[in-house]
Parts: sequence; C-alpha cells; structure tokens
Amino acid sequence: MFGPVYERAAERHPDIVFGEVDTEAQPTVTGAFRISSIPTLVAVRDRTVLYSQPGTLPLRALEELIAGIRAADMEDMRRKAAGSAGAN
Repeated sequence: MFGPVYERAAERHPDIVFGEVDTEAQPTVTGAFRISSIPTLVAVRDRTVLYSQPGTLPLRALEELIAGIRAADMEDMRRKAAGSAGAN
C-alpha cells in the first residue's frame, strides 16, 4: 500500500506540501491534472508539473523523486516549457 510510504515521506519532508484529492468531489482538479487512474502521483514546483504518473512508488524511489524535484533547475524548465509551447 502506498499510504504508509506517502505518510513517511510527508513526515520526512515537512517543508513540502503533500496533499490528496478526492477525484469524485474535485472534478476540476482531476481534469486540470489529467488524472485518469487512481492513484496518480503528481509533483508540482513553482506552479509547474514536474512529475505526473499513475501508480505508486516504493519509499526509495519516492525519495529519489523528491531529491530530483528539489534539484530541478526551474529557470531551465521554464525555458523548455516556453520553447515547447511555441512549437505547437
């Protein structure tokens, strides 16, 4: 079960906002993040989705994901996003 893994990560990283969405009660959020499967893990930093995948992760993989999100060069991410938006 992912619940204990999620809770442990939330305890280890009190500076990160961890949340859950009731997909039936919040269809706007569900649609905005294109959630089509439960569970879906979404990581957002500076209003930018850096990770969105259905399924669960073991604690080690979740910790690696968190480290990657923390290390992400957000200026570079914004440049890439702006470039890909112009290509459409």
